[in-house]
Amino acid sequence: MELIYFFRIIFKRKWIILAAGLAGIVAAFLLTMNKKPLFKSQAQMSTGFTISEEIKLSDDIFNIPQIDVKFNNVIENINSPKVLNLLSYKLLLHDFGNESAFIVPDKSKWEKNELLKGVNTDSVRKILNEKYSSMQMLRSGIKAEKQLQELLKEYGYDLDNMRKFLHVSRFQRTDYINILYHSVNPELSAFVVNNLITEFHRYYEAFRRERSLESMVAMDSLVVKRKAELDEKIRAKSQYLDDSVVSTMDPNLVGANKLSQISMYESSLAEEISRVQNLSYQMEQIDLQLKSLGEAPAPVTNNADNQEYFRLRKEYNDLYDKYIKQGATDQEMKLRLDDLQRRLKLSAPTGGITTDNSGYNNSQRNSLMQTKIDLEGRLRSANSKITFYRGKLAEAGSFISAASPDKSGRLVQLDKEIEVAMLEYTSAKERLTLASSINETGVSNFKQTLYGQPALKAEPSKRLIIMALAGFSGIVISALVFIFLAYIDQSIKTPQQFQRLTGLPLIGTINIVNLKATRIKEQVTQVEENSDNNRHNTFRELLRKLRYEIESSGKRVILFTSTEPQQGKTTLIQALAFSLSLSKKKVLLLDTNFCNNDLTVYNDAKPTLEKYSAEGHDVKAAEITDLITNTGVENVDIIGCQGGDYTPTEILPKDHLLNHLQTFLQQYDFILMEGAPLNGFTDTKELSQYADGILAIFSATAEIKPADKDSIKYFKTVKSKFLGAVLNKVENSDINL
Repeated sequence: MELIYFFRIIFKRKWIILAAGLAGIVAAFLLTMNKKPLFKSQAQMSTGFTISEEIKLSDDIFNIPQIDVKFNNVIENINSPKVLNLLSYKLLLHDFGNESAFIVPDKSKWEKNELLKGVNTDSVRKILNEKYSSMQMLRSGIKAEKQLQELLKEYGYDLDNMRKFLHVSRFQRTDYINILYHSVNPELSAFVVNNLITEFHRYYEAFRRERSLESMVAMDSLVVKRKAELDEKIRAKSQYLDDSVVSTMDPNLVGANKLSQISMYESSLAEEISRVQNLSYQMEQIDLQLKSLGEAPAPVTNNADNQEYFRLRKEYNDLYDKYIKQGATDQEMKLRLDDLQRRLKLSAPTGGITTDNSGYNNSQRNSLMQTKIDLEGRLRSANSKITFYRGKLAEAGSFISAASPDKSGRLVQLDKEIEVAMLEYTSAKERLTLASSINETGVSNFKQTLYGQPALKAEPSKRLIIMALAGFSGIVISALVFIFLAYIDQSIKTPQQFQRLTGLPLIGTINIVNLKATRIKEQVTQVEENSDNNRHNTFRELLRKLRYEIESSGKRVILFTSTEPQQGKTTLIQALAFSLSLSKKKVLLLDTNFCNNDLTVYNDAKPTLEKYSAEGHDVKAAEITDLITNTGVENVDIIGCQGGDYTPTEILPKDHLLNHLQTFLQQYDFILMEGAPLNGFTDTKELSQYADGILAIFSATAEIKPADKDSIKYFKTVKSKFLGAVLNKVENSDINL
């Protein structure tokens, strides 16, 4: 029912709502009339976040929430002021003073701007190049840079304008990021999307190098600390051996040289173990990078050069192993190793950048293969050293254990401490290598997979759609405004709303009528004979329904009252009396509303109510004739009152007329009394003892206030007399709601 009520509200104001929609269409037409066509260009970039191309220290390789965060970070960086300002500098350098500029601003406007007067081309280019190279932002506190900011606004390359036409987003749930830009120049759109990726790469690499340097500084200090702890453990063991072995062994068998060798072997062993770990991680990274390049293309290098290089590499590795096993003291072998290393560098396979049919970069692959071969040689060398040092330590350990068996327990403990310190040192060096590998061997995963091209035709203006949406929005918004006003309107309006707010029984509903053209007497009593429209008078039909309820109630003396003034009591009581007269009923109207005797005034009645006193005898027929005034309608009479600032108990004589209403009922079928409003006066409560029934009149245009709720409570306390309420002045469209 509420929906129907709101629908009727909208329908009632349909022309205003349609006018609002039309205004929206006109506004959209005017705003889009001079809109320039826009050209779109699109570029695409692969991030590599969903493909693992770097070393992982855990099994968590494909973490979807973490990848989503990475994508959001990349998109935020692309839209960041740092990257967009770099692009703005590049655009202004291209356009400023260039005949083939993308944008040609109206220089006549510059004369009105004090900051743009006396712009020097060389100075502008110099500052822009400095800011672009150093990746710094313009500062508004410096006049020359403030001038550049104004210049960017004139060209439309300022931050706000760039963001207005730029759209960066992840393409669905893929590894790609789409970059779209709209502008009035197709060449400009293509330039922006392509160079935005370039500037993002530049910014990202600088940011990554900065973070790498910070990590390397932190890791380097940690490595130094772990190395110092390892050296301390080794010195503690050496000191223990020095103190214990010398005291238990022959000095001719044990000397300082033997103990220092043990310390040196342990320190060197720790270094080589750390080196092996680092080399292993570097080789894993090289393998992943080679895997990311795909299958190897057909070889394009010289086979003879490759064979010579591999032969020299094998000879170098074998000689290096032999050199290490002999204690790394043979100078002749050292010279031969240096010579082989020089020849390896000269015979290393080289070549220009060539790309096969599958798009593979041979130069990058050859460089990675060469690095891998070099790492393999260094790894074999480090493993050989580890074997050598462990053998020497085993010999020295067995020698010491044999010489001092009772001290072996302490030595085992010291060895364990050295092993733990060695693991911590190795782990620290490994993390340092990972941090440094970002700059040295790391390959950026960001690759541009789609290059923006100038659009051949402009994007659809969608002007009709915009106008349709503007018109629809105007209609919807205006309708919502009327619905909102109706919602906050606390007036009763409909019968359903009345019963929800008051909880009182409703025995009648009367529509609002225009009494300026006709009097109430004509509205009720004037009937056109032989007319088909004589049953289409809504006001009259609703009165007939109320009349039926009154006649069916069995009450003959009825008091009409209301909670507030101006509810329509006077009009309604007359209309009901006239309607009862049509059904051949005699009605007497009593104007007991002393604070507002409109009923007496309208009917020009004699004010006899306050004056008459029966003086202990019954009212006689002759006296009734002197008291009443005929209303001009057959069977309807009235007894008027003088009116004043008093209540019935204050003004009426001791044996007043109200005590003899039963005498009047012998002559009249109904006696209708009008009482003062309940909220401000006590008249109704004083008169209720003389009435058989009480009828409350409420106006549909009124609101239920706290004072009204108190009066409503009174109606509920007199259930035996309270006939119900009548909702007056209801709009015709709200009658059935």
